[in-house]
Amino acid sequence: MAKLTDVQREILEALVRLYEKKGRMVKSKEVAELLGKDEGTVRNIIMWLKGIGFVTSRAGPAGGYAPTLKAYEYLRGELSVTGMGYAKLIIESDGLKDEVTIVDMEIMRLLGPGKAKALVRLSRSSEALRPGAKARVESAPSLRMIVKGVIEKAEPARGEALIAVDKLIVIPDVRVGEIASRNLIVARNDMTVREVARLLHEHGIRGAPIVNKDGKIEGFITTSDIAALVAFNMDLDAPVSRYVRKNVFTINENEGLTEAMRLMDYYNVGRLVVLNSEGKPVGIVTRTDILRYIAALE
Repeated sequence: MAKLTDVQREILEALVRLYEKKGRMVKSKEVAELLGKDEGTVRNIIMWLKGIGFVTSRAGPAGGYAPTLKAYEYLRGELSVTGMGYAKLIIESDGLKDEVTIVDMEIMRLLGPGKAKALVRLSRSSEALRPGAKARVESAPSLRMIVKGVIEKAEPARGEALIAVDKLIVIPDVRVGEIASRNLIVARNDMTVREVARLLHEHGIRGAPIVNKDGKIEGFITTSDIAALVAFNMDLDAPVSRYVRKNVFTINENEGLTEAMRLMDYYNVGRLVVLNSEGKPVGIVTRTDILRYIAALE
């Protein structure tokens, strides 16, 4: 199970003790002195803790750092770092582009008249953080939520921005296996190209995975691939394994829709072969499958 390192936890616990004892924001120097550590190292770790939402900060003479409720939940053992999500703000303004971790975000006026607003608090300031800048919020590590809009107000010193929302997209947390087409047609690697072509024609499909005798995926072939073989007078009675494309794009059936979308975008493909835990193909998921599912949500 993923967790804070011993040093990260030690610094977080020290920050909590000092904050509760002093009843005010704590300086990184105070934490460093309490633990006998280098202040630069302590400050860097605190900023990392801030990036995952365990610490908040305030600038100025009376400023400093304070633990968040999320930090208390983690230290009580009620929250794990495993799978913890966060979000990032991508800003574009007058040729400047920056990417900053979001510590907190609040969506306002979602049901009211006019545009919804998103108030974001960032782990640091940015030169690109200014009114009129294009803003895109992406949840991470899985892209389950996207907010697009324009920065309406900015407070660079506090690392805050108010975004006028043009688009808000939430991708449901659904396993690929739940929406994949299960009537998968596969071809054996010892079948001839001609036999595979007949198989594709009989089932009215444009491609099929090629599997070995153990049912493990070995490649993929499409009607376009076969048409190219015909055009160049290749031997259609040769085993399809001779011509099969090896770069098969696959996904495990337990992965989510966001991972499928990420892979399709990264590899610029419209379909993924869905594999079970044994690495055997059990279905295919396409861009159309995903779009139909999202469009059908009530």
